[in-house]
Amino acid sequence: MAQSQARLHIAGGQKLFTIGQVINQLNGDYPGLTSSKLRFLEDEGLITPQRTNSGYRKYTSDDVDRLRIILELQNRKLPLKVIFEYLNQLDAGQAASLPGDQEAPEPVLRKLRARKISKLELTAETGITDGMIAEAQEMKFLGAEPFDFAALGIARALVNLRRFGITPRHLHGHKTLIDREIAIIEGVLAPVQRRRDGSARAQAADYAREIEQQFDTIRTELVNTFIAKIEL
Repeated sequence: MAQSQARLHIAGGQKLFTIGQVINQLNGDYPGLTSSKLRFLEDEGLITPQRTNSGYRKYTSDDVDRLRIILELQNRKLPLKVIFEYLNQLDAGQAASLPGDQEAPEPVLRKLRARKISKLELTAETGITDGMIAEAQEMKFLGAEPFDFAALGIARALVNLRRFGITPRHLHGHKTLIDREIAIIEGVLAPVQRRRDGSARAQAADYAREIEQQFDTIRTELVNTFIAKIEL
C-alpha cells in the first residue's frame, strides 16, 4: 500500500496529543487499542502524525477523527485497501462511497452536516427546480439559502415524489406530524439538557435518535400494513 497520505485537513494551531492521550480518547469506543496498532496504521500510510524534534508522535484533533473513521471501518471488516481508497476520496474532496452503500462513519457525517449548500449546488445535485424550491420553502421543508446539508436529502425525496404527482403542498399534514414529533422529543430531552455535566449533550442526542427510531418503526409498520392489504 502506498506510504503517502493526502490529509483530510491541514493542521494549523490545533492542540496536539501524545499517542497515549489518543488511545485514552478512543479506547472507550474501540477497546484494546494499542500504540502498536496506531504505529501499524501509520506504516500502512493511513495516518501521518506530526513528529517532534525528538521523534515523538503528536496527533491533531483531525488525526483523531481520521483514526475514528479508520477504526470504525475496520470494525465493519473492510480491508485496508478499501479504507485507504475511501480516505483518499475524502482527502480529494470527492463524494466518497463505501461498499454496499454503507453509511459514512460519524466523523464524516458530522463534517457533511456542517456543510452549507447554495441554491445552484442544490439544483445541480438533486434536479430540483426553482419552483419546487420556492414551494418547499413556503411549506417549511427547506430554509433560506445557504441550505443545510439535510436539504440535499429532502430535495431528492421531493423530486422523486413529484413523479407520483405529490408536491410539497400535499405534504402539509406530514410536516405537521414531523413538527409534533420534534416537540415530543424536545419535551423528553428538556430535563437532560438542563444538566450541566459533560455527558448531557451526548445522552440527549442518543435519546433523540432512539425516540425517532421508535416513531419510525410505528410509521413504517402502519404503512406496511396498508401496503400488505393492497398486495392481497
